[in-house]
Amino acid sequence: MTTVAGDLLAAIPHASWFAALGAPLEPGERAELSAYLAGLDLVATVAPVRDWQTAGRVAAAPDWDRRWWDAEERLRVALLLRAEATAGSEATMKQLTAVTMAAHDATIGAAAMAAAAAGVADQALIRVAAGAATQACYQAALALLAGADATGGPFAAKLRLFRAGRWPLGIVGGRAYIF
Repeated sequence: MTTVAGDLLAAIPHASWFAALGAPLEPGERAELSAYLAGLDLVATVAPVRDWQTAGRVAAAPDWDRRWWDAEERLRVALLLRAEATAGSEATMKQLTAVTMAAHDATIGAAAMAAAAAGVADQALIRVAAGAATQACYQAALALLAGADATGGPFAAKLRLFRAGRWPLGIVGGRAYIF
């Protein structure tokens, strides 16, 4: 595994997954969310979420902004093609699988503990939270494998939010929700 992707893999178990959910946003967290949105060429008003119930409603909202998904997907495909051109398809998939598995293992328990601490037992919502964090790890690893540096790009900013204990929920109605 490349050194940078290996560093990400080693850091996954030590992140503060879901530890800051519901707390007031810090200026640095707002800046990371802005960097994430700007990197995807999107504009949205920051909308902090204070509880799991609201996070669940936002995550299940049928009117989420399709431009957000499309921007992430275009970037993912471009990065995947670049990573595969550099390292080959098999090596790229092997590294992405290792990161994804480590992320799932680290985030599912953390999401369950954060939810339980808030009196929430909704297993589907817990899996959604862990899945979103796992996806962020995959996306950041893909950016690294494609040659991005560890501090650059929207996927790196998104992962930094997750690692700091937040959950960027997505864009609904022109608002970028973050728990």
